[in-house]
Amino acid sequence: FLSWGVPLAITVAAVILKKIGYDASDVSVGWCWIDLEAKDRVLWMLLTGKLWELLAYVMLPVLYLLIRKHINRAHQALSEYRPILSEAHRLQHHSSMADKKLVLIPVIFICLRVWSTVRFVLTLCGSPAVRAPVLGIGNTFQGGANCIMFVLCTRAVRTRLFSLCCCCPTPPPAGSLAGPPEASAPSRTGDSGAQVDPDELPHT
Repeated sequence: FLSWGVPLAITVAAVILKKIGYDASDVSVGWCWIDLEAKDRVLWMLLTGKLWELLAYVMLPVLYLLIRKHINRAHQALSEYRPILSEAHRLQHHSSMADKKLVLIPVIFICLRVWSTVRFVLTLCGSPAVRAPVLGIGNTFQGGANCIMFVLCTRAVRTRLFSLCCCCPTPPPAGSLAGPPEASAPSRTGDSGAQVDPDELPHT
C-alpha cells in the first residue's frame, strides 16, 4: 500500500492537474517530470520525489542504527544462554558479511542519490551547472549497485551463477564423491599375498 499506493495517488493527481511536462532533463535523468513553467513547481517536485528523497537520507541511517541496536541486544541475550561460545566466535559473528552489507545499504543509497539532490538545488538556484552529465550518473544505478552487493558479492550466489554460465555443475563437497564401498573381487592369493594356482585348490 505504501510503496505503490502513495506514489500512484501523487502521480495521478499531478497528471490530472497537468503538472507533468518534459523538463529537458534539468532535474531528472531523461524522463518527464514536473513542468518547470508551473508556478507551484517546487511544491510538486517535493511531493513527487525530492521530499521522500530527503526523508530517506535521514530515515535510512536511523533505521540502520535501530536494527543494529536490536541485533546487539539479541547477541547479548543469546550469550547468556550459550556461555560456551568463545569470545572470538562472538566477535566473528558480529562482523559477519551480512552486517557489513547492512551498513552499505544506506551508504550506497546516499552516495548515489545525493547527486540528484544537488541537481535539484542547482535547478532552484538557476545555475548552469545543472546540465553537467555527472549529476545524473548515480540516479539510475541503485538497482545495479544492489545487484553487485547482494548477488555478485555473495559467494554462494556467485558460485551458482558461474556454474550456470560455464555449463558445468559445481563439484559436491568433499566426502560426497565417494560412493558405497565396492566389493572387491575374490582374490586367489593366500594370506602371504602369493598367488595360488587354481589347479592346486582342493576339488569337491
